[in-house]
Amino acid sequence: MRFFGILGLFRKVVVNIVGDFRPIVYQVSESDMRVVVHKTYALAAQTFMLAMVDENYDTCPMEGFDSTRLKCILKLPYGAEINMVVSCGIREETGVWGDTMRVPFEEVYHKM
Repeated sequence: MRFFGILGLFRKVVVNIVGDFRPIVYQVSESDMRVVVHKTYALAAQTFMLAMVDENYDTCPMEGFDSTRLKCILKLPYGAEINMVVSCGIREETGVWGDTMRVPFEEVYHKM
């Protein structure tokens, strides 16, 4: 890839040496940064969805979409990665076709 991974190896060595003397982020390789960026975008999407609820809109995060087609529609570069698609809208009372099922709050949240 980029200098056959030598640059990433160099970064890791430097970070491990500097990390002996002060606190530092150890995720410096390209794959590590890719994971960090995807987590950051997921948190931004979560904040966006909470803000939409505050404005009385409903949202739905989606995965499992045709990213190649979506990148083409949005005119994104080939190397771009799409974290998720979030649909937004105002719910119609007749729009839900079946019963919805939610796990009870008490089963997923435990106060400590």
